[in-house]
Amino acid sequence: MSVEISQSSPVLAAKFACPTAPSGQVRRQRLERLLDAASPVTVVCAPPGFGKTTLLAEWARQRAGEVAWISVDGGDNRPGALRRAVLAALGVDEQHGRSGGQAGAGGGLVPWPRGPRGITEQTGEVTGHTRSFLVLDDAHLLSEQDAWRELESLLLAAPDGPRLLLSTRRRPALPLHRLRVAGRLRELGHRELALSECETAAVLAEHDVRLTDADLTRLMRRTEGWPAAVRMAALALADSSQHTATIDALAEYDRAVADYLAQEVLAELPAEQLDVLLRTSVCERFTVELAGRLADRDDAGDLLDRIERTTQLLTRDDSVGGWLRCHPLLRGHLRATLRSRSIACVAPLHRAAATWFAGHGEPLTAMRHAAEAADEELLAELVVRHGPTLLLRGGGGALRQRAATLPQPVTQRADVDLVLTMADLAGGDRRGAQARLARLAEGEALSRDRQTYALALVALAHHCRLTGRLTSHVEALDSQLDHITSPDLRTLALVNRGTARLWFDCHRQAADDLEHTLRQARERGYHQLELHCLAHLAATAAAAADYPAMRDWADEACGFARAHDLTGTAADSLGHAMAAWGAHQELDDDAARAHAESAARLTGRGHDRMLDLTVRSIVAIVAATTDPQPALAGLRTCWNAVESAETPQRTLVARAATAEHRMALRLGRPDWAAEAHRRATAHLGDVGEIALMRARNHAHHGRVTAARSHVDRLLRDGTFLLLDSDIEAHLLAASLADRAGDSHLARQRLSSALELAAPSRALRPFHEAGSRVRDLLAAQAGRFGVLEPFVGEVLSGFTPARQEVAVELTPRELALLTELPSMGTVEEIAANLYVSANTVKTHLRNIYRKLGVTTRRQAVQVARRTGLL
Repeated sequence: MSVEISQSSPVLAAKFACPTAPSGQVRRQRLERLLDAASPVTVVCAPPGFGKTTLLAEWARQRAGEVAWISVDGGDNRPGALRRAVLAALGVDEQHGRSGGQAGAGGGLVPWPRGPRGITEQTGEVTGHTRSFLVLDDAHLLSEQDAWRELESLLLAAPDGPRLLLSTRRRPALPLHRLRVAGRLRELGHRELALSECETAAVLAEHDVRLTDADLTRLMRRTEGWPAAVRMAALALADSSQHTATIDALAEYDRAVADYLAQEVLAELPAEQLDVLLRTSVCERFTVELAGRLADRDDAGDLLDRIERTTQLLTRDDSVGGWLRCHPLLRGHLRATLRSRSIACVAPLHRAAATWFAGHGEPLTAMRHAAEAADEELLAELVVRHGPTLLLRGGGGALRQRAATLPQPVTQRADVDLVLTMADLAGGDRRGAQARLARLAEGEALSRDRQTYALALVALAHHCRLTGRLTSHVEALDSQLDHITSPDLRTLALVNRGTARLWFDCHRQAADDLEHTLRQARERGYHQLELHCLAHLAATAAAAADYPAMRDWADEACGFARAHDLTGTAADSLGHAMAAWGAHQELDDDAARAHAESAARLTGRGHDRMLDLTVRSIVAIVAATTDPQPALAGLRTCWNAVESAETPQRTLVARAATAEHRMALRLGRPDWAAEAHRRATAHLGDVGEIALMRARNHAHHGRVTAARSHVDRLLRDGTFLLLDSDIEAHLLAASLADRAGDSHLARQRLSSALELAAPSRALRPFHEAGSRVRDLLAAQAGRFGVLEPFVGEVLSGFTPARQEVAVELTPRELALLTELPSMGTVEEIAANLYVSANTVKTHLRNIYRKLGVTTRRQAVQVARRTGLL
């Protein structure tokens, strides 16, 4: 017989009725699908207001007749009460459901039916149909262990019976670990129950509230999808025209939210647990150790564990060191409550938090707490002590953001202002840094204590190397390094001095500083600093003509940037530029172009003047192998913008100027070549590269005797900044000697060039020298002894495409070349150029020979491919 439930029954009918959904609810179909696919036991556990009952009720209504519902209350803690409620909900006659025996005199438990005639079979017998699901709503109201043991016995007695769904505010006292291991448990917590952004927007729409994307994101960040909070926010927003302000003030000033949190969420907490939550609310996240410090309790860990286990009010992130955090809305309410109880206790809590975070490697968080405590002395100390560390970690941007909130008395301190100057420089704000330096009377800063003096020198050295304006402060830093006691400030001094030394041509000293800094960066895990050192060591090796080392450093820099998500930085740009230069030297034009394109995309990221000049120059030189005209224009634009007060790296000036001069001559722009020569002379004085350009100019215009005189004197008395220039001078001398019929001297100069180039595998100068050098090498092949393998490399790189790049036409030949696409006759072209037809024919033969073609059409094609047209 079936169990009849009426108002006279021991259990009221309402207890077994599925609740009706409140109006304005958004159906959670994604969660209902999870319930459909659930395991034999499903636990829906979350704090109040997460819609547990609403979700289960809506889901149950879609399955009329399949779901038995029990709304748990305090009466279910009485002996046997829960058992009777379950049997009644399932429609099982209590007498029929006994497997034997009565409850003991002491109210002992009556066993659940077992065996082949289990509870499911009995239910079907009595009611004529099977209830597939049993919902126990508000299961957290079961406070007696006997009640939980009755429920556990149900799970053991009827493993194939109705699927059990529990909704609870606390973790149920069931052997969940065993169910989890057995694959019989599905758990839905506050993360799953939280409203998505779309669901939140739908709830707001029910109240005719439409938010901007920014305000919706702000609301989601504030509520984290807590359904009750979203609904209360919707009510508040419906009556407000200031949506942003209303969202920000939800927990602190909205009375409905505050009352809900106080009465529904926090009211049942013991006083000591509430006190821990109040004191830790000054922190966005905290550890057990910090909680103990703030609450001044040794048992803080136990209290937090109980709060987390029983209330779900705390979220733990064990992946990053056991941090805990409170829900943002609840934390806001706790902070407001703390201030209302005792405003005087808030500042000491923030001060204690600042000290703790500073000692645990989180200086920015420490600064925020020091600011909350209004402790200007502590705040200034944190900026000066930890600012260099943040800069080395790549946290200059975050430090600048924090600086914007610092009180004026703090930022007016010389030592603080100097640290912020370096943050501006690291962030590319040279104008802001210069304004700070201008406000900071240099004499006053440098006459203060030794630490402030050291900070000033580091800041000025940083400014110096970024702007390319050499000052005495780099040298002055040398005498102060031994007196800098802060390890990270000393590292910051070393990296700035090393980088400045690189750009000001002290290559060996630069390498020493950068290698020392690199070791420190690796020891301390400063990835951005490590990448800076790798890229600048590549540039140092390039300046010193150590091309094998340059290639190794550059490859490591590019790989490191990819591995540590540092692509797109200024140092990554320099690394790619150096890799491009290495590939260019080895005649790997495809790799050179790929690296150069990557470097070009990133130029200007760090507002480092010298780095920017280096990258742009190398990109242009590499591009000239395929598209010389725009490459030359880009190189000219780059270097014409250099101001007289700047002190660019001498080796960089020499490299760019000699390349620009060569390109200009090949493209028939002797005026641009002369301009490159004048500009380089102004920067470099009378060095070997200047004389080489003069000799090259004579050779280009057919003045062989003058060219030989200049190059012989250069090789005898000159001093080169670049290995490439030295090699080129020897190759030019060999070519001129061959033209003069002096084969012995030609071979001697060629051998000297090979001896210079082989250790660094500098292949490019031989190919820039053109076909005459190729022919000389080919004719002498087999006579170079130990250099023969390198000669083979050089010769194997002479492809037709590369020979075309080395074409040099005279101005008259170039003038004739521009007429060829018109397809006019020789006589018509002669008339246009005001020369005789025989002169045109002579120049035409020279053009065919230099371009390696036999027809006019081929000449036009090659000229267009190489940028001559």
